[in-house]
Amino acid sequence: MSSEAIVTYLNIILYAVSYQLQRPVEPFLVRSLIHDQSNPATTTNSNNEEESTANQTYGRLTSFFSLIQTIGSPLVGTLLDRIGPRRTSILCYGASACSYWILAHATTPTWLYCSKIPTLLQHAFLVGQATVASLPDDGEGDDGMKRRAAALGRMTTAYTVGATIGPALGGYLASTDLYAGARLAVWGSLVSVVLSVVYLKDHSVKCKEEDSEGDSSSAKQQQSATGTIIRHASFLQSVRKTLSFLRHPTIGPLLFIKLLNGVSSSAFGTILPLILANKLRFSTNHMGYFMSASSLSVAAFAAVGISPAMTYVGNRPDRLAFVGIGCRLASMVMFGVVVSWVMSTLTSFEAGEEEESAITMMSTRGLVTTTLASVAISLSSHMHATSLTTLTTGTVPPEERGAILGLEHGLFAMARIVGPPLGTTLLSRGVSSSGVVSGLGAADGLWRVILVCILMDFILMALLKVWSTRQANNSDACGSKADGDGKIFSPLMDDHDHSD
Repeated sequence: MSSEAIVTYLNIILYAVSYQLQRPVEPFLVRSLIHDQSNPATTTNSNNEEESTANQTYGRLTSFFSLIQTIGSPLVGTLLDRIGPRRTSILCYGASACSYWILAHATTPTWLYCSKIPTLLQHAFLVGQATVASLPDDGEGDDGMKRRAAALGRMTTAYTVGATIGPALGGYLASTDLYAGARLAVWGSLVSVVLSVVYLKDHSVKCKEEDSEGDSSSAKQQQSATGTIIRHASFLQSVRKTLSFLRHPTIGPLLFIKLLNGVSSSAFGTILPLILANKLRFSTNHMGYFMSASSLSVAAFAAVGISPAMTYVGNRPDRLAFVGIGCRLASMVMFGVVVSWVMSTLTSFEAGEEEESAITMMSTRGLVTTTLASVAISLSSHMHATSLTTLTTGTVPPEERGAILGLEHGLFAMARIVGPPLGTTLLSRGVSSSGVVSGLGAADGLWRVILVCILMDFILMALLKVWSTRQANNSDACGSKADGDGKIFSPLMDDHDHSD
């Protein structure tokens, strides 16, 4: 493994630690700032309204962050293909340090929103993902497909190593100071800036751009230090070419599947810490341990499980994605059952004489049982997401993988504009007196979210089945086979290489 690859993985670990330091803290920080601004009333009604306001604010904050990420992802993907990983990494980690500095000084919800603005360029995982997806030793055919899937799995492992350390450390620091994690994250991001400057290389960017007339004279030509002629398209041409993937008959449906998957994942993921903090009464320490356990399980599976799983399904990422959706669907139902049991038990204990000890006992049991259920959701979601990324990166040439990954990240961020408000709205509706989820008591809002996510997962399974069947039919009709870049089904033609 080259020194550049090692530094890339190390930077991703630091990036993950810095980002994940905030995850177990943010719901508590939002509620603290909302409480500071609210009227110090102590009635149950006022407390419920405050909790509802905090939930809605957290959802809107997550949605705003995703809006910024949506704008930034295609931009960073294009910059990655044009200026290379070194300069793009410096921009990403510099923006991260700026974001965490603002967060460390935020005293109102408005400043929390301001801290999300620099995340326009905070896409370091995209930079690392594009790097490993374009490694020159991909191999040929099925071997190339497995190696690329394994490389993406290792990148996820690097991230989840940091994501395992970050939440636990962040939860521990937040037990005395809610801003300590943000201050530490500033320094972690600055270290990554230094590593990028010193160790990463400036790579020549391979662009094959032509204008709508097919005239290549509009592309600027320059000679690299190695004597290779590099043709650079204009920035707008690169962006238009990236967006043209949305109209491609093979890639477009895959990207739509990822978009819908992002809505489902973000809706459930946003309400998860709110359920744990507000309903199951997790402390910041408990929240950190919970998130670290989920990340650790994903890291282990990505390191040793994804490649055998791919082999088991016959090197067909679409089949593995289908399995992942089904497992996630079942896991969410299991999570709902577990949380409903813990919440109902906590409610019954509140009327007893030994309320505090009983609640402490059930919170500990809730930590264990909900963690196990969440691990199952995390593993199935990772299986599905990695399979879809393997599909999309396998349908484009190596020099275009940065752009397609940037578009993927942008679509997922776009989904997170819709998902968090959807999840918090369903959660905040409270206990209903009628409907399919009535009678579930305090867990009513959770089941609303779960049922909507289950519906979306069924739609995902149907769409993926239709896509796989159509691609298999096209492959039989054209007699196409996987080529040396690991392309599956029928190979893409050059229709997306020209600007419309």
